[in-house]
Amino acid sequence: MKFFITTPIYYVNDLPHIGHAYTTVAADVLARYHRKKGEKVFLLTGTDEHGAKVAKAAQEQNKTPKQFADEISAQFEKSWKDLNIQYDYFVRTTDPEHEKYVQNFLNDLFKKGVIYPGIYEGLYCTGCEAYKTQAELVEGLCPDHNCPPEIVKEKVYYFGLSKYREELTEIIEKNQLLVEPESRKKEVLNFIKAGLKDVAISRTQVEWGIKLPWQPEQTIYVWIDALLNYLSAGYRYWPVDLHLIGKDILRFHAIIWPAMLLAMDLPLPKKIYVHGYLTVEGKKMSKTLGNVISVDLLIKQFGVDGARYLILSSLPYGLDGDVSESFFTRKYNADLANELGNLVQRVVTLASREKIEFTAKEKGDLPKDLIEKLDKCDFVGALGEIWKKVKAENQKIDREKLWSQKGEKLEKLLKEHLQIISEIANDLEIFMPQIAEDITNQIKTLKPQVLFPKIK
Repeated sequence: MKFFITTPIYYVNDLPHIGHAYTTVAADVLARYHRKKGEKVFLLTGTDEHGAKVAKAAQEQNKTPKQFADEISAQFEKSWKDLNIQYDYFVRTTDPEHEKYVQNFLNDLFKKGVIYPGIYEGLYCTGCEAYKTQAELVEGLCPDHNCPPEIVKEKVYYFGLSKYREELTEIIEKNQLLVEPESRKKEVLNFIKAGLKDVAISRTQVEWGIKLPWQPEQTIYVWIDALLNYLSAGYRYWPVDLHLIGKDILRFHAIIWPAMLLAMDLPLPKKIYVHGYLTVEGKKMSKTLGNVISVDLLIKQFGVDGARYLILSSLPYGLDGDVSESFFTRKYNADLANELGNLVQRVVTLASREKIEFTAKEKGDLPKDLIEKLDKCDFVGALGEIWKKVKAENQKIDREKLWSQKGEKLEKLLKEHLQIISEIANDLEIFMPQIAEDITNQIKTLKPQVLFPKIK
């Protein structure tokens, strides 16, 4: 049994922030869950390093695009290690192996007769690195970047996307390619039914990119380059079991990407799961507004596992949601310090005082309710199942007045509580691996320590 899961590869025009971490922590939790089931897991992440946006950001810092990409890519690798992300491969689109794979793939696609030369004349948003139509603009501006797109006219090569309209409709309607949640499936189908246009797969006016093999004065469109990372780095595990993506890149993944695979007679992804946008205090994260919550800040304030918990427990995975530092602080104190941390400390402290001899039962499988939630990418629901146990334990301790019990009754009750806390640690292992290990160690050694210092 194998499980191949991917995050998007992150664009290197910005440092790692909570939006990037949201997808990556989710992928790591699912990867750990499938490893726990005994499956051979391949978790792929990385950085997207070509295109006009990177070239511009590098120029603003008086660096070459490669120097700039090297620095930001290293920050992503560091952030994922700091967040205890157990990825199996970190791909960079500037890797020579990836560049060679992309050129070979495009060459093969060209030979299939589905690529042809033309001229693109229209709108292009460098912020999205995407072609735009007037219908997609709001008052003449890109809705995601709040700026007018450029008017572009250049020689390009097109991929005949339009010929796959009926086939794409059928495979998505019949769930041969699962797009979840259902609202995103409907969005994709509506877009396809409205009509598909052939898509430009090269640029003439962008130098920072992979050269088109049969026309080296053109570079490969950055999105075609980026999508192919899933094959260049993961071809041994293909087809992918799960693409985790944000809603802003849905059409690339659910329309252009499967059409390219169909053109090459390659198996399709099994499932694409789409999450919403994270806003901060009602506004999109932006360097200009100064409201970007960085990965470093999250870890510094809440610890590694505190950050992992807050990222996944704060909003249902398929929906948009709003967060803030003050919201995270309140949630950290309520859920982690007051509930989980307090539960472990009060039981281990009493057990230590009474010199209880306790050996936890062997770690078992995850409970059925938890498995059902994880299989649906319902992280809020899965953590909610664990917190039901945490809250129930705290309430039971209060009802029993555990601290006032004595003798055999106290010993019996403490052993029961220690066992349930051990089971909670087992359930938490995929979400908060270090905290789960710390809880298990405290149960073994009966040396109480504060797991989550309260934040004022």
